[in-house]
Amino acid sequence: MKQSLKNRFLAMAIVVLPLLLAAVSPALAQRSSAPNKEVPVRDILKLKGTVISEAKSARSAGELKLTGYRVEEVRLPQSLTVEVKGRQEVVDRAYRVTVQGGQFPVRAMPAVIWIDDQIVGLGVENETLTEVTAITFDGSLIRQGGVVSISYGEDKNARVKFSQQLQVKREGGNQ
Repeated sequence: MKQSLKNRFLAMAIVVLPLLLAAVSPALAQRSSAPNKEVPVRDILKLKGTVISEAKSARSAGELKLTGYRVEEVRLPQSLTVEVKGRQEVVDRAYRVTVQGGQFPVRAMPAVIWIDDQIVGLGVENETLTEVTAITFDGSLIRQGGVVSISYGEDKNARVKFSQQLQVKREGGNQ
């Protein structure tokens, strides 16, 4: 009886496996041959960046225990067409804004990183919840004297602001 069951299972695997491979292969081929029109955020998070502004505090501040921020310019491996301020633009770089502190709480509302009154993007926490990072393609946000802040949800009044303003080491912009 056990041998018969094994033989049935083996026969079924021989029939089903090629069918599964045939169904999956076109999808994989289509995915790999299609031009990559969008670099996923997780890939931009891993790319090497150049620090263009940074602030650190010896003591943590506020409820979120903020200790600093870092703004990096990231050259993209390929140009992308993205929406910036409601218009389609071709960009060759992104800006990664990282707020340090915490441990940041996990909440129902996402972390939002701001510069002045403009949203940079929704934050992505690192594994230890000590950093929250947002990506933007809008180089105009990264300006001398800008104020970095973080909130949970898009409530401007609930933002926690850094006292140190952006001191941009190198002006950047998408080209």
